[in-house]
Amino acid sequence: MNKYLAILFLSLITIGSAQAQFRKIPGEVTDAFKQQYPNATKASWSDKVSYFAVDFMLDSGKFDAEYTTKGVWKQTFHDITADKLPAAVKDGYDKSKYTDDWKVTSYTAIYLPGNIIKYRLLVRKSGIQKKNLYFNASGKMLDENATL
Repeated sequence: MNKYLAILFLSLITIGSAQAQFRKIPGEVTDAFKQQYPNATKASWSDKVSYFAVDFMLDSGKFDAEYTTKGVWKQTFHDITADKLPAAVKDGYDKSKYTDDWKVTSYTAIYLPGNIIKYRLLVRKSGIQKKNLYFNASGKMLDENATL
């Protein structure tokens, strides 16, 4: 009997998640995106239930943006290379406790409303230990958190 309940439960989860995938992206969301990024190409939308995400390309590479269900822009992520990191952020990282045993494996610029830019550095100490370090444009570490 428990086996049948498990199958029913998994079926309901699969159906529920499939329905979430098929929700139409509201016009105000796509309009806000087109207005903000008129030169974007290869846009691919996904429904994250509480917001909509779009992956797209611009001349400077791949971007990921998030919009509320009402079309209000939340943030945009852009993977960058170490040479695109501001000198102040490099200096902030160099002064942190993570320079000795940790290695930076990715750099991301995070664009926020109000012309704010934060930088996220993913650092690894081993295959298991990984953290996101967040810096402002002045190089001050704002936050750090463990990640999978």
